[in-house]
Amino acid sequence: MNHRKGSPPVGDPHATQEWCRAFFAQLVECGVVHVAASPGSRSTPLTVAADRTAGLEISMHLDERSGGFFALGLARATRRPVALLCTSGTAAANYLPAVIEAFHYGVSLIVLTSDRPPELQGIGAPQTIDQNGLYGTAVRWSTTTAVAGTQPAGEAVSVAHQAFVRATRPAAGPVHVNVPLREPLEPPSGDPQPVGLMPVPPNTDTPETGCLDDLFNGGPPPNGLLVIGPMDPTAEDREALARLARATGWPMLADPTSGCRRGPHVTGAPVLAMGDHLLRSSWSDRHRPDVVVQMGAMPTSKGYQLWLDRVGAKQIVSVDHLGRHPDAARRITDRVTARPGQLAHHLLERFAKDPLGTTDWTAAWTEAEHVAVRVVNELVDEAPFDEPAVIRSLDRSLPEAVELVVGNSMPIRDVDAFLPVDERRWSIRGNRGANGIDGQVSTAAGIAAGSDVPTVLLAGDLTVLHDLGGLTALQRLGVDLTVVVVDNGGGGIFSFLPIATEPHVDHRRLFHTPHGLNIARAAELAGATTHSPSDPKGVDAALNETVGTPGPHLIHVRTDSKVNVELHRAAAAAVDDALTGGQG
Repeated sequence: MNHRKGSPPVGDPHATQEWCRAFFAQLVECGVVHVAASPGSRSTPLTVAADRTAGLEISMHLDERSGGFFALGLARATRRPVALLCTSGTAAANYLPAVIEAFHYGVSLIVLTSDRPPELQGIGAPQTIDQNGLYGTAVRWSTTTAVAGTQPAGEAVSVAHQAFVRATRPAAGPVHVNVPLREPLEPPSGDPQPVGLMPVPPNTDTPETGCLDDLFNGGPPPNGLLVIGPMDPTAEDREALARLARATGWPMLADPTSGCRRGPHVTGAPVLAMGDHLLRSSWSDRHRPDVVVQMGAMPTSKGYQLWLDRVGAKQIVSVDHLGRHPDAARRITDRVTARPGQLAHHLLERFAKDPLGTTDWTAAWTEAEHVAVRVVNELVDEAPFDEPAVIRSLDRSLPEAVELVVGNSMPIRDVDAFLPVDERRWSIRGNRGANGIDGQVSTAAGIAAGSDVPTVLLAGDLTVLHDLGGLTALQRLGVDLTVVVVDNGGGGIFSFLPIATEPHVDHRRLFHTPHGLNIARAAELAGATTHSPSDPKGVDAALNETVGTPGPHLIHVRTDSKVNVELHRAAAAAVDDALTGGQG
């Protein structure tokens, strides 16, 4: 580092590039294969180093917010940490929504933010903000390194190794590495000398069992429920959870994004999809379990939350490896910090010789599920064309194996209420960590980029408008994605609020947020094909034509939020009536 007296320090491009290359070489050694980067000046040494590192692919994103969610989706699809890279200033701030979602859902992201060096801090230098601890408590670990190139490359290896470990264990999540860089930023043409790398330490994760060992000692209580919330289980974990349901005879209420509602593991297992309707029925009040074991994040079903508050159980055990233990109803009696699938494997050892199997309790719930599925299907078949009919079209027309990404707000609730259990290999995903509508298109793009099966996004109109940057990036990134937009004119979920019927409040203006935009026109901007079906056959045809074919596609379906509200309520009432014989 050479500089004249009184002048700002000058960086050594060779030492800077050696540091950056060592950092990325260690990430590759740990198993990272992708960097989602956004163009910038201050990040030049890091971007070039990532591009020159063998075994590392780099995708470029014009919008940091979209890039953050793309990395989130890619990390979930590949089950590998993904690195993010941007320049300094507000560019780094735009990663925050994706970082928050990754923290609450347990997704490994390694966020690299370029920064001005110390001598440029606090003097009004352009594009300079305080980036230390920028993401607050929404990361598992955060550090600001010394100025890149001022310490030996071995320090970069150590930081990268620690970033990977902190992002993957004991609980997965995002980490933040803030890297100050000095000018000149242009790297030399040659390759630096390789440095020694550090091996990945073994993951010695042992499941905590807590009260469950005592609970299952001598066989399970006869009347229990397994409630599986949003998570991304492996195929082995799905099978273990289904086997646990079969062995205990406990019905499994499977959230659509639990990974347990669809797949070959459901064969012969008491897996239920109509939990939201069943738990809103007075039938469920007369089938109070002794024990509820709730696994993963809070289920989508509001009916489940209301049922816990209304009926509850003698014992409610939360199993969650991220330590969230969602308890909106304040009913949890025991908390177990463990990965649900891993815990299921452990508990199954107790039933290898003496499974409880199907009981009258099991049969009552599975029969109620069959009744609910029949009643709901009949209602949707006879109802006006609306969002539930779109769910039926997805069920009919999507292939044997598919990634179905579901946006928040009404789409996830529509899927929860109207998509039954099935043996097809569907992976249904949603951003159910912080439950926001932002970044859904970009998340789906990342999942599509990391998957070898077709990907479909079901989202509302406001959700798609909120991530137009992600929509316009699809063709540039070479991502094949079908986006199904249910357009109710903005904010249809707020029609479910009690305030929607208050005559003294202008609900449509304050909550419904009509946008007046033709979303199909956005497809032109994105270079996507456009379909605008107006009936179930049209939706079926559009899905059959687009899913699994190259390029981005947009299927624009206009719906009516009032009709959707009525259908949800009618379905719950019809299930209750069918289960109670009109005596509910």
